[in-house]
Amino acid sequence: MDEITEEKINTEPTDQARLQSDKMRNMRIGKLLLTMSLPAIISMLVQSLYNIVDSLFLTGITYQPSGYAGQAIGQDSFNAVSIVMPMTMIVVALGIGIGVGANAYIARKLGEGNREHANKAAKTAIVMAISCWLLMVALAFVVSKPFMRAFVNADDASDQQYVIEQGALYLEIYMVGSIGVIMDITCARMLQATGNMKIPMITQLVGAVTNIVLDAAFIVGCQWGVLGAILATVIGQWAAAAIDIVAFFAKKQDVSISLKGYRPQKKYFFRIFKIGLPAFIMNAMNSVVTIIMNIMLRDYANGITVLSAYFKVQSFVFMPVFGLMQGAMPIMSYNYGANEKKRFNDTFKLGLYIALGVMVFGTLLFQIFPDALMSIFKSHALANGQTQQQLDEANRVLVREGAYAFRAISIAFIPAAFSILVINMLQSINCPVSSLLMSLSRQLLFLIPTAILFNSLWQQNGIWFCYPVAEVMSLLVYIPFAVHDYRKQFRYKAQQYAENKVHTKS
Repeated sequence: MDEITEEKINTEPTDQARLQSDKMRNMRIGKLLLTMSLPAIISMLVQSLYNIVDSLFLTGITYQPSGYAGQAIGQDSFNAVSIVMPMTMIVVALGIGIGVGANAYIARKLGEGNREHANKAAKTAIVMAISCWLLMVALAFVVSKPFMRAFVNADDASDQQYVIEQGALYLEIYMVGSIGVIMDITCARMLQATGNMKIPMITQLVGAVTNIVLDAAFIVGCQWGVLGAILATVIGQWAAAAIDIVAFFAKKQDVSISLKGYRPQKKYFFRIFKIGLPAFIMNAMNSVVTIIMNIMLRDYANGITVLSAYFKVQSFVFMPVFGLMQGAMPIMSYNYGANEKKRFNDTFKLGLYIALGVMVFGTLLFQIFPDALMSIFKSHALANGQTQQQLDEANRVLVREGAYAFRAISIAFIPAAFSILVINMLQSINCPVSSLLMSLSRQLLFLIPTAILFNSLWQQNGIWFCYPVAEVMSLLVYIPFAVHDYRKQFRYKAQQYAENKVHTKS
């Protein structure tokens, strides 16, 4: 793979005294990784809890809104929101792409002692976030109804028109109000780049709690249904973003987001875009892959339900690892920029050990207690003409199929720990092309073709094994390239310092 190197710089020394980010150079790695990662892990676990609670509020709806002609208002409301999830995932992916790109670049520049470049990158990231929001506003009323019509059919809903209209309403409001989620993700990642993990944790907690409280008020109290769900979501996102922004202005941070006197420079757009592109594509591809998997699983009675249940439960295993990466990535980026190879390696190894520990625990949980995990999603309401015995039998089949899927898919957890850490490591050393190729190959090159093949050979039971096969194949192909990129980039960085092209801290 081609080496992707950053621009050579020759800057005058900058004053790093008392910068918050200095701890990434000086603090003991174990303590540093704990203080950087724990807030992110806590906030992401809260976010996982919200995802399940939000679903319970919608499926628990019992009142009949005016004009509703179906038989299952709760299920139709949940379906309306579920169908638009791939589109909302793309909006979130935009924020993640900008945030990850800014995070890695800012941390690297602070590590090099170049605070001026870090500041300009932060301002550029804010402009990129606003630009993406304006794009979402422009698309909101164009794509929402066509998207819903494309994925709703009579088998999905007892009131097809209700699902289309409510789903389109949800998506329109989400996209118009997406400045909150895009700005929150961007600002939080920039704060993390400076070593500030406390504020991003607070914003996630405030956003999730606000969302849950307003769900109860709007959906249950005001009986606004899907409208209440999206209003709660957007207001929660705005609350989180507001705290992020106030943090930048209320107390001086290592970088500034004030646009006063700002002049756009395309090299900063390019750097953030280049580094963040793999993260955007990886998250955006999740929505594409979900749609493709759902198309295959629609042939089986419980296929889509099982996959949806899996994604909700597995987030409690994967979110701690993603939170760990939010703490590890700025540390690795900073120490790559500072040419502190040993600290970089120590961070990578410790992060890997922790990630493996979490994934081993998750694997045991899914292997030993899959029935209990799947039982969370059993139906408790009798449909028209259904007896309790028939409902119990349907639930038994659902739990049996779900338990089988949970055991099969969880084989992928341990190799996934390696993949996630390697992808983040490649981003931290400025190898976005390698990171992008690895991200894409896991899903497009290995996961989807394997799912299609296994579906044709072994039907639904075979599909679930595409996940572990894709993870293992991706690692076998890309680990040698990752090792090559790592060695090449650190040789390049050492040469920069040897030739005095990067300011070192005395």
